[in-house]
Amino acid sequence: MVKILDVDASAFEKTIESKRSYSGFERYGVAMSVDHLRDSVSIDAANQGSAIKLIKVAPCVNNYAEAPSKHAATTNWNIFRSCVIPEKWTTDSDGSIYNLTVLEKHPYSTQTFVPMGRDPEEDAYVVNVAPDKDGQPDYENVEAYVFKGNTAVTYNVNTWHSPMVVLNKTTDFCVVTNENDVPEENCVEVFYTPGIPIKVSQN
Repeated sequence: MVKILDVDASAFEKTIESKRSYSGFERYGVAMSVDHLRDSVSIDAANQGSAIKLIKVAPCVNNYAEAPSKHAATTNWNIFRSCVIPEKWTTDSDGSIYNLTVLEKHPYSTQTFVPMGRDPEEDAYVVNVAPDKDGQPDYENVEAYVFKGNTAVTYNVNTWHSPMVVLNKTTDFCVVTNENDVPEENCVEVFYTPGIPIKVSQN
């Protein structure tokens, strides 16, 4: 990870309301769960009838051939153990507010997070994303989505997003991405001071 910019966000006064619908997220990637996708993708029977297969629900893209170094990348599974950071959270009468201070992107690869060990129906983590504006995050138009424990997320190539924000307890994620040996081609970060408030209302 390579920091490319510090941004003074002190003039940003609004609070971003998180969403519990995945509608609109498709511009940033794919929310992956059977319930969310089964009406929009092809489905086959699998494993002698003991399973169904939702076909090609999200791509795994490797664009490192376009990177300046031309260094080859491998497709890797990693495990992230993501923790709640108490000092980043405050509470009010109808929910909690997270102070978002970092957005990052992977310029040449998709990235997929698969939560492990969370109740399927509980609010498990918050996905914060932003459009691109002249090569930087358009932080004034950040969007936030609350994902359930049964839903994985794939970020499109070159999509600005925050590091994982888990709700209520430490959560492990299996993560698949493409990586080479050039840090600035794998991940770049933009930092915000004092931060962007993300509201997570009570369900």
